[in-house]
Amino acid sequence: MAANAVAGDLLCLILDLNPASWAQSAHPSPGGDALSLDQALDHVLVFCNAHLALRHENEVAVFGATIGSSRQLFSSQLTPTSSSSAPFFPSHDSNIYQQFRVVDERIAAGIKGLIADMPEDSDRGVNLVGALSMALCHINRLATSDSLTSSLRKAQPRIVILSVTQDSSTQYVPVMNCIFTAQKSNIQIDVCKILGPDAVFLQQACHLTGGAYYKLQRRAGLLQYLMTGFLPGPAARKHLTQPKQEQVDLRAACFCHRKIVDIGYVCSVCLSIFCSPLPVCSTCRSVPLLSLVSSLPLRLSPPVFPTHALLPLPLSLAPIEHSTKFPMSTLKRLGFGVGANRPAPPPLRAKKRKAPPLGGPGGEGARASPASAPGERTPAGRASAGASPAGTPGPA
Repeated sequence: MAANAVAGDLLCLILDLNPASWAQSAHPSPGGDALSLDQALDHVLVFCNAHLALRHENEVAVFGATIGSSRQLFSSQLTPTSSSSAPFFPSHDSNIYQQFRVVDERIAAGIKGLIADMPEDSDRGVNLVGALSMALCHINRLATSDSLTSSLRKAQPRIVILSVTQDSSTQYVPVMNCIFTAQKSNIQIDVCKILGPDAVFLQQACHLTGGAYYKLQRRAGLLQYLMTGFLPGPAARKHLTQPKQEQVDLRAACFCHRKIVDIGYVCSVCLSIFCSPLPVCSTCRSVPLLSLVSSLPLRLSPPVFPTHALLPLPLSLAPIEHSTKFPMSTLKRLGFGVGANRPAPPPLRAKKRKAPPLGGPGGEGARASPASAPGERTPAGRASAGASPAGTPGPA
């Protein structure tokens, strides 16, 4: 019962299939390091089969991104387990596991078809955003397709990106939208940088989603990086100590020239980023606050605020003359003074005085004379009610 409740891992693998970058990677470096696309494909197939072999509930989906297009190459949920009509491997190889054979066939055939349909226009960048969006849509489709399945038994999704190209500053906004979507859906994004400088936007994706970012020291050791760094799922990584990013490049791309900037100007209305101040925001057409302040007459001096208004001080340090008085009803509602935790005391009532007894010799029942000492009786008893001070006889 407990084993059936454990969910598997859904691995969404995105392959960067830029032909120019892979041709550069195939040339050996001064140290003799080289990795061609065919060799990388063999490493990827071993990695996918190892992920499926870890647990029966594990699933895998592979997406390809090339110049100007992206496509889903394989999905274990949408692809039947039977072998295709045109086998990729020789027919005498009967020792391979049937499911592994289907995965190898479909991924290899999908990569060939995607490269064959690639447009000749090489000025366009790799459509990595399209592949990332397709991966997020595929995860959402599998999560909402079967509403009867318990949330404990649904596969835990994660995305792994194999990148060989540089960042495209024109894709800054779509990439950040995908990153925020993955962060809200609790989807980790892992990046394996095979060739080229560090990717700024992909570093931010790993940092915001809690994923891992690796830049290969040797391209020929791709399989070792995949098996040790990216094969464990989110549940297993809690018990492992993996290297983390020492520094993250959090630069952004400006909306005016589409270039990565270190210091920029942000619109206070739509949060658009610009490399230089503009009189009017080109995104929302609003006038920035800086322009409004600069257009005021010079004779107007800026308002002077008290020091305590700029620094948050505790109530015990706040000046008394600037304290704010609240109505008692507001204080009661906020829990100060007489609150809901303790009952309110009963209202005070005036004590009723007892009437003096009537009758008696010497005018009994009258008030005591102020001249007499407290607790001392007069010789004639108590004075009458109308008696004057010092025993003066009152009116008849």
